[in-house]
Amino acid sequence: MQRRSNDPIKTAARKAKAQRRVGQGAACTRCGDGRPDMLVRSSRPKLCLKCYALENGTKTTQSHHVAGRANSPLTVEISVTDHRTLSEAQYEWPPETLRNVDGSPLLCAAGALRGTCDFIAELILRLIECCAEFLENLDAWLREKYGLWWNNTPFDGWQRK
Repeated sequence: MQRRSNDPIKTAARKAKAQRRVGQGAACTRCGDGRPDMLVRSSRPKLCLKCYALENGTKTTQSHHVAGRANSPLTVEISVTDHRTLSEAQYEWPPETLRNVDGSPLLCAAGALRGTCDFIAELILRLIECCAEFLENLDAWLREKYGLWWNNTPFDGWQRK
């Protein structure tokens, strides 16, 4: 039985169920990932999918059907956590597009577009978060080393007054 939903209430229910499954405030004891849908329920101590795979000597990547399995055989190798995220995003597609039981070429194209959109959106989000984290860590290091490092530099004046 496949789960499918374009319903925000069902989406919220899936997320709440994942949270209950792992417990409030649970996070991976290795990397700190606290997203409930990324945590392995039965792991002790609590581990995310990637750390669990490392612990058990299995692959930390999986093949993802970007356009949906029914629409294209094309797959990309991505981390297990990214695969979970992108597969979850497919639950929000119209069920007819994801299932494409008759093999409609128009639904294949729609699946390719939706999958590409999900993939690019996730990539952009990750890149932005990575850059923000880098800047925050660099600022902390500069402050520790130089105090208010931006004073009397070309960056003076960028801060909010």
